[in-house]
Amino acid sequence: MWEDFLSATIGLLVFSKEKAEEFIDMLVEKGEMQRDEAQKLVNRLIEKGKDEKDRLKEQLQQLKEKVDSSWKEKFVSREDLERVERKLDELIALIKDKLT
Repeated sequence: MWEDFLSATIGLLVFSKEKAEEFIDMLVEKGEMQRDEAQKLVNRLIEKGKDEKDRLKEQLQQLKEKVDSSWKEKFVSREDLERVERKLDELIALIKDKLT
């Protein structure tokens, strides 16, 4: 689930980068911006996008850790449940042995 969300976010960033490049190319074509200025702007946008992606990835990791921690506090794992069931089966068998 987290990986899907992260992939979608990265896809959005790539899409945004393409749109930004298209917009900047349009400005260059209209003569409102020089090519070297446009390249600098694209580079800054890419760097900000990477920083934002890293920040978002860190926030998602922190959220995942909180959810995992909360889940473990409120619910038992399948292994724990199976262990308790085995113990109950052992106790039931002991009780039956004592009664017979």
